[in-house]
Amino acid sequence: MYLDRRRFVGAALATSTSLALARPPEPRKSELERTYERAIVLDTLMPAAPDFDVEVALRAGLTGGVIDLSYPRTTPHAFEAIAQWDAAFAAPGSRFLRVRKAADLALAKAAGRFAVVLESQDASILGTPMPANTDSNITTLREFHEAGLRVLQLTYTTNNGLGTGYSERLDGGLFRLGEQVVKEMNTLGMLVDLSHCSEATTLQAIALSSKPCAVTHAGCLALFDDKRNKSDKVIRALAEKGGYLGIYNMTLWMTGRTTSSVDDIVDHIDHAVRVGGIDLVGFGSDHEPLGDPRPQAEKLPAMQNFAARNSGLPGGAPIHGQVTASDLDGPDRLHVLAQALSRRGYVLAQIEKVLGANFVRTFGSACG
Repeated sequence: MYLDRRRFVGAALATSTSLALARPPEPRKSELERTYERAIVLDTLMPAAPDFDVEVALRAGLTGGVIDLSYPRTTPHAFEAIAQWDAAFAAPGSRFLRVRKAADLALAKAAGRFAVVLESQDASILGTPMPANTDSNITTLREFHEAGLRVLQLTYTTNNGLGTGYSERLDGGLFRLGEQVVKEMNTLGMLVDLSHCSEATTLQAIALSSKPCAVTHAGCLALFDDKRNKSDKVIRALAEKGGYLGIYNMTLWMTGRTTSSVDDIVDHIDHAVRVGGIDLVGFGSDHEPLGDPRPQAEKLPAMQNFAARNSGLPGGAPIHGQVTASDLDGPDRLHVLAQALSRRGYVLAQIEKVLGANFVRTFGSACG
């Protein structure tokens, strides 16, 4: 039977409409979901080599973050670790992007690549302290800056040639070499990290620095009395100079309960915001980019050994059956955190700051 053009087009349209109606509608994304997708989402402390599945991290919404170079923290090994990253950045089709300045974070987001801000958590990589005799440590610092290192933590837990770590009985503060390094980092354009430093080292470095400093990963001492966390005095000092505090996912130093969750992390964020303001705070998990999904029972022995070795010292508090908040142990941890912040009453603009915008600002002030 003859079917004219008008009837044919009408029939086709009707068929396509009925098929469309038969398909379930695409779920509408919430404002929070759209904010998360739009935001620069950063974890400000992740120990890693360039051997993890970066596609998984990107699919989880991570823009990137601060990557700590692997052990041992010696000068030769640190340069070797940077060389590994150099190869990863230069590989054909690489999904990694080296970050030297704040604009590179936005560039990575726009390009769908994983932003890598290289850090060493121990300034021992600068070599044997020699400030009384030569400038060799400062020369090495300049070489690391040229190689792409942009964040340097002055001390790692115990003393080194720059200052006192948080786990020492006596707090000698910032040493002579530490003062020189802080000033040179300001000149070069590097971000001073004070996460594992003692109270005096932290406060003296903040006061000395002409640029904002960061605590890339810690908790609040007022909520859990362990010197691995930062006092209100430190939180205020950081905030007053435009600095940054990343709350970590190390709940063994955040709560005395035997279980923990994202809400414990939000408790510490709440406190830091009350003391230092919303422009201060972010998140630094202290875990690898894809997280650490092992059961808590598997994580406990190493931390119990640490507590035993440091019994009676700062950092040697008893372990209460958990190490991390399990709901933040995956690559989607910042998405989980965003949802928890929303439930706690944070508005979208505040959540975006915590997800990464606050770190971008501080990093830009320090590094350009």
